[in-house]
Amino acid sequence: MNLLTNMTLLTAAPTLSIEGPQVLYSFELFGMTHHLTASVVGQWIVMVPLAILFLVLGLNLKVKPETKKQALAEMIVKMFDGMVRDSMGPRYFAYGPYIGALFMYSMALSFSSFIGLFPPTGDISVIGAWGLLTFVLVQVNRFSSGGFVGGFKSFTQPIFFMTPSNLISEISNPVSQSFRHYGNILAGVVIGGLLFWALEVFIVVPLLVPVPFSLYFDLFLGLLQAFVFASLTMVYIAMAECEPHVPKSKN
Repeated sequence: MNLLTNMTLLTAAPTLSIEGPQVLYSFELFGMTHHLTASVVGQWIVMVPLAILFLVLGLNLKVKPETKKQALAEMIVKMFDGMVRDSMGPRYFAYGPYIGALFMYSMALSFSSFIGLFPPTGDISVIGAWGLLTFVLVQVNRFSSGGFVGGFKSFTQPIFFMTPSNLISEISNPVSQSFRHYGNILAGVVIGGLLFWALEVFIVVPLLVPVPFSLYFDLFLGLLQAFVFASLTMVYIAMAECEPHVPKSKN
């Protein structure tokens, strides 16, 4: 294939456009235009099977496991309880269900590309909401562990008054956490789109060539980013714990 043929193919090739999740339906509410996007529909498509799966695994549990279903359920619970215990300590045992749900939900959303859906984890509005929730949980743990005075005092460390750098550092954690997850998944979507576009131009039968790339970007990267996001959530919440404020006694 000579240079002239390559240029001709590129000129005649369809353009590739990455514009985020497709808008499926628009409607007016309270004087504002709202959009139903593919990422919203994709989340519901994933949430319903996950809810049914967890409901089935949680039915008719016995003190001593008698079925493979209960053994599988206990294995999943123990795995996430172990993650929370190792990363946050035993006093944060109650976070196990949240971390488990966050990990499996993120993983399932990234894997939705295998059934032809736009992965909602490639939408910053989805991951940004998770980052905002992490920020709220961090502040809840800060003020519940140290009280109002102790929680506010932690913003002034290591010096004795609040500076812009303290606030920037506090806000940057959920922002960087969200963009890390979103950026990696979206990069896989973009690279996958570029790969299929190139194969459509230069290869007549492009069916098997993208498989290794899809396994990496959709399977491995989706699993890795779910683990990283859940791990950072645990670290940020645990690090926000501060010593309770004890008023000085007057002697």
